[in-house]
Amino acid sequence: MNITIVGAGNMGLAMLSYMAIKGEHSVTLYTNKSLPATITMNDVEGGIEKDTDNFKVTGSKEEAFKDADIVFCTYPAFLRIPFIKEVEDFLKPGSRLGFVPGYGGAEYACKTLVEKGVIVFGLQRVPYVARHENGENGVKAGILSKKKTLYLATIPYKYTDETAKMVEGLLDIPCESLREYLSITLAPSNPLLHITGMYTAFKDYKEGTVYDSEIPFYEQWTNETSEILFDYDEEVQEICRALSPLDLKDVVPLPVYYESPTPPDMTRKLQSIESFKAVRVPLKKEGDKYVPDLGSRMFVEDFPFGVCILKAFALILDIKTPIIDMMLNFYKDMSGIEYFKADGTYGKDINDTGIPQNFGLNTKEDIINFYK
Repeated sequence: MNITIVGAGNMGLAMLSYMAIKGEHSVTLYTNKSLPATITMNDVEGGIEKDTDNFKVTGSKEEAFKDADIVFCTYPAFLRIPFIKEVEDFLKPGSRLGFVPGYGGAEYACKTLVEKGVIVFGLQRVPYVARHENGENGVKAGILSKKKTLYLATIPYKYTDETAKMVEGLLDIPCESLREYLSITLAPSNPLLHITGMYTAFKDYKEGTVYDSEIPFYEQWTNETSEILFDYDEEVQEICRALSPLDLKDVVPLPVYYESPTPPDMTRKLQSIESFKAVRVPLKKEGDKYVPDLGSRMFVEDFPFGVCILKAFALILDIKTPIIDMMLNFYKDMSGIEYFKADGTYGKDINDTGIPQNFGLNTKEDIINFYK
């Protein structure tokens, strides 16, 4: 097959190096970044480190997508809608366009592609934690905390099983079919963990506040943070229950996913995950101090393409969401960005989000028809 990886960030480079080393398919990286001819894959836990030059790099849409059989888009959510518009004319019918991970509502922008015959898919979570380094000897793409199982769905849904088998063969991780694509969009991952952790870190923030050093994200996690997370997660589950007859049992509650039935259990669990220890509260250095980095993906991705989508579904379903509202108000106070007003109507920045209403899906019936 012809495989195209979109994006030369951590995940893009990790997936590129892994599939290139396997040597079973033609692998192309779509990016405008300059990269060395050879990349080192470092499977940290597997103790495997290998170099590969078995890939192409291009910034040409025609070269990257015209003959692509499967595309893995690793772009952050805020870059996906313009990307989808840019590649509509290049992807061929029968090709597959996947989002890693699939949350963020990108599927709403894929209507033209689906009508053209392109199969859209998403992974519920990333296949592993990826970190890359630019060293003297080139780029090293690190892979750690590899998932035991991946979960996938497609639009149209009938292609889910065969696409899951295809991805399993490419990534060498068991890949199972989800019962609904919406189980990807509503998956309680970064938009819950990141937002709850940032709320704890910045809830008392006042303009002009500075910090003496970087702050570990999960090591500063408290039982109070976990209590908020549990309440937040329950709001997501209420949204899922209200979307019946869509079967959203695959949106696994975070206490179940992390095997942490109580808030103290969750605190201990999140603090103990080795790959999480590298995560930092989003700060940037100014002089010899640190200030909040409002340009971090935790802000510019997880709010407009995570929390806002949850709030949008709650509005469609007439569900009260005090925790989600608290998070949105917290972000508005920090940034001045207003996605929703206090009465639930749209704020001035709502068009910068991935909510389904921006794509003409305004009722429960619209949602069900779209995913079915």
